[in-house]
Amino acid sequence: MVGAGIAGLTAAYQLNKQHQVTVFERSGRIGGNAFGYTTQNGENLDIAAAAFGRAGYPNFYALLAEIGVPTRVSLGSFLSFYDLHAKHGLFITPSPRALHLQDYELLHPKNVKSLGKLLLGVKKGISLLGSGALDGLTFEEWLGQSDLDPQARRVLLCTLCLLSSMRCSEVLSSPATFFLEKLAVHHDVISPRAAYSVRCIEQGTQHYITTMASGFRERIELNSEIATVSRSEEQVAVIMRNGQRRLFDAVVFACNADQALRLLAEPTEVERRVLGAWRYNEGRVVLHRDLSSFPPRRLTQAYTFLYTERDGQLNTSVNGALWHLPSASPNCEYVSTQYPNFQIRDDLIEFETVLRTPVFDSTSIAARAELEALNGTLNTYFCGSHFGFGLHEDAVRSAFEVAARLGVPFVPRPTTRVGRTLELARALSIAKPLGRRWPLGTEARNP
Repeated sequence: MVGAGIAGLTAAYQLNKQHQVTVFERSGRIGGNAFGYTTQNGENLDIAAAAFGRAGYPNFYALLAEIGVPTRVSLGSFLSFYDLHAKHGLFITPSPRALHLQDYELLHPKNVKSLGKLLLGVKKGISLLGSGALDGLTFEEWLGQSDLDPQARRVLLCTLCLLSSMRCSEVLSSPATFFLEKLAVHHDVISPRAAYSVRCIEQGTQHYITTMASGFRERIELNSEIATVSRSEEQVAVIMRNGQRRLFDAVVFACNADQALRLLAEPTEVERRVLGAWRYNEGRVVLHRDLSSFPPRRLTQAYTFLYTERDGQLNTSVNGALWHLPSASPNCEYVSTQYPNFQIRDDLIEFETVLRTPVFDSTSIAARAELEALNGTLNTYFCGSHFGFGLHEDAVRSAFEVAARLGVPFVPRPTTRVGRTLELARALSIAKPLGRRWPLGTEARNP
């Protein structure tokens, strides 16, 4: 297994039931974009993937159920959109105290109408999928044909930046069908259903990472330096940079497509074309305590978008207010910022890193349809979030499909309606009262 992100760990977890697996990870940690960080004061915080909408994640939630990792319904913590220049914004929060703090502006008819148009506009766009009306259109061109007002467009674009870790300009230039298909699958994200459908891991993302890896932890090799992977009809050779040659029956590339292509000694023509179609963002993520650019704390929601807009060009950073995490203390002041578009004081930065995420453009989306066909050639298999929409669910699903091809299918436990009701009741019983800290409430990444 090459890569110890969510795809690699899921495939290794499943395959380990019948095979002996070895996992090579070039960094010093496992989890990939499920990134848990322990702060200087001892708080364990998720600075990347954090919460997940139940509608679009059937395989991921089935995996959590099998390994016994509980989730919590997310209530009372939503989205904020704040203009860095005007110092004004839209704060989507039902908390009475937060509504009072914003002078009940969220309930102003113009805002209610705008958000209503957003929901209807997305629904209308989704209804056009398969009709041919969207063929050849970029997302920007589809927006131009919609009747969304500027505020609704801003909310939609910022949310899609969160869901994709792509910049606004990249979202706008992507095919319209990609993001509308994504919203059709993850239909509880831009929806009132997010209030009860989006959930987070009770003990943080590292809980499911370490739980999955526990059965093969001694066979995870961190800081591994692979030079190349050579294949034949009989076996696979992993050649390390120190010259060591390791032989295996099969190899699973659970890393980025471009990384897999670089490691293959003699890629096939199809592998060269399909894997070479992908490019990746090197997204800067900063963990800090500089709140000077943010709205008041009560209005800084789990995901707060600080944006500027000039000549119709939207530029936003995605900010996870980490005090909304269940693992955070009430006086937590940490924010995780992706693509910073404001000045952050150096003395308030505790940690920063770069996370790679796929860019879905017309070229990579066309290649995505051919990814599955790569599996099985010369004992080689591939999985990852780029097999779908770039999210955890896509990584898990593609990993299960690889495991099934290698003879270890995943059979999810049946979930009854009674079981879901009891789970919701349990979550509500541990939720904290209105006016105090509530769990995190939106999908994707933190940021």
